[in-house]
Amino acid sequence: MSRFILLATLLSVVCNASGDTPPPLANGLVLWLDAADASKMTLDAHGRLLRWHDKSGKSNDAAVDDAASNALPLRVEHAMNGHAVVRFSGASAFLGKAIRAAKGPVTLLIVSRRLTEQSSGETWQRLFSSRPIIADNDNVSPNFAISVQQPTAYDPTLFFLELNDVPIGPYAVGRNVVGSIEDLRGDIAEVLVYDRHVASLEERQRVFQYLANKWSVALPKAANSWTRVGPLGTVPERTNAKLPLSDQGNTGQWILDSQFSDDFDDTTLNASRWHVNNATGTESLGRKPALFTPDNAYLSDGHLNIVFRKETLPQKYVRLGYEGYSSAMVRTIERSFYGYYEARAKPMDSAGSSAFWLAWTGLADNATEIDIFEIGGKTKNASFDRRYNMNAHVWATPQGTEHLSDGSSWISPWRLASAFHVYGFDWQPDTLRWYVDGVLVREAKNTHWFFPMEIVFDSEAMWNWFGVVDDADLPSTFSVDYLKVWRRGK
Repeated sequence: MSRFILLATLLSVVCNASGDTPPPLANGLVLWLDAADASKMTLDAHGRLLRWHDKSGKSNDAAVDDAASNALPLRVEHAMNGHAVVRFSGASAFLGKAIRAAKGPVTLLIVSRRLTEQSSGETWQRLFSSRPIIADNDNVSPNFAISVQQPTAYDPTLFFLELNDVPIGPYAVGRNVVGSIEDLRGDIAEVLVYDRHVASLEERQRVFQYLANKWSVALPKAANSWTRVGPLGTVPERTNAKLPLSDQGNTGQWILDSQFSDDFDDTTLNASRWHVNNATGTESLGRKPALFTPDNAYLSDGHLNIVFRKETLPQKYVRLGYEGYSSAMVRTIERSFYGYYEARAKPMDSAGSSAFWLAWTGLADNATEIDIFEIGGKTKNASFDRRYNMNAHVWATPQGTEHLSDGSSWISPWRLASAFHVYGFDWQPDTLRWYVDGVLVREAKNTHWFFPMEIVFDSEAMWNWFGVVDDADLPSTFSVDYLKVWRRGK
C-alpha cells in the first residue's frame, strides 16, 4: 500500500442548512469536481457519467475508465443536503491526466459518504489516487491517495490531505490509478485539489466552511488550526529592535512589558523576576531520571544557559527515581497573560529537550500549558532534529481533569540546534500564533487558554519521545539570548 495514503477519521454529520454558499478559494485550484453542477457532466441516456468536467478552468477533466461497463457511476439527484452526488458501484470510476509532473505542494479535499445498502467491497477503498506514471507503481514514491479503510457505511464526511514535494496525477476518482482493486462503493459529492498549501488559518477555514455548509458535513479538527508545510520563504528584516520581528510595521501597536522582558546581560538572574527550581518543596523535580538543580542555569556572554549533564546525584533523589543526570528549569515568579512572546535561542545539541513554554498548574481545577517549542536537538532519528514541536494543553478545568491537547510540528529545513533563531508566539483571546524568524508557522483558534501563566525555559529527559541521551553529547547547553514580551496597544 502507498506510504502516502492518509485515512481521514470519519466524522459525524451535522445538520446545518446549506444556504447561499460562496465559491471555494480560486488561487491554486487545479481540479474542481462538483456533483451538484449538472452542467459539468457528460451523461448517457440512463444518467450514467461518461465525463466529469473540471470547474477550475484548467481543463483537468476526468473520464470514465470503462465506458462499456453497465455499472458506470450515476448522478443521483437530491441525495446529500438537497444536492446531487456521484454514486460509485465498485465496478468503475474516473481517470484524469497528469496535472503537475514536477514535485511540489498539494492540498486535497473530498466530501464522501457510504449508505448501508452500499456496504461491502474491499476493506481499502480509494476516494482519490495520484500516481507519477500509469504503470504498476503502487509503491513508487512519490504518490498519494485518500482511502476509506472499511467496507461498512459512513456518514457524509469531509476528508483532507496536505502534502509537500509530490507530483499531481495522473489521478483517479473512486479507485486506484493502477488496476481495478480498491474501487469505491459509495458517493462522492465534491473534490477540490490545490497545487499549493492553504496559507493561513483564515484560508483553511474558508475552504472548509464552503464544503461544510454546502454538504452539511462536520468541520474536521484540522479546520481550527493551520501549520506551515515547507520552508519559511522570505523572512522579515529587523529594522526596529523595539518591535516583534514578525510585526516590524507595528500593526499591533506593541508596548514592551519590562516586567517580563530580559536581555540576560547581568552576571546573575534577576531574583525578582526569575525562579530556578532547586529540588526542594513541592515544585517540579524534573522528568526522571534528570533532576532539576540550580547549578545548571546560569548567565554568561549575554545568554541564559540551561545545561543537561551527566551527574552523580544524592541518594535521597536516587530513591525517588532521579539518577545519573541533571538539568534545570527557569520560570518567572509572576504570571503573564495575552501578548507577544519572543526569544532568540539555540537548542542544545543533544537529546535533552530544549523548551520555551507557558504554564500554570497552581489550581486543581485550572491547569493549562502552551508549548512555544519543545525541541530534541540531536536524536537517533535525524528527522527529529528539524522538528519544531508546538502544542497547547489543558490539564484541568472546573468541569474535570480530561487532558486536552492541540498541537503539531513544523519541519525546518535546517537542524534546529545548529544556530540561533528567533522564536515568537502571539497569544490573543481568540487566536494562538507561532512564528519562526518572524514567519508564521502555526495558527490555531484559542478555545481554552484564557488564564495567566508563568514563562518557562527548561530541559528535560524525554526518553520516550526524543530517545535516551547519548552521554558523549553531554554536557549540552540550551542558550537564550533574550526574552521580550509585548502587550497589544489599545
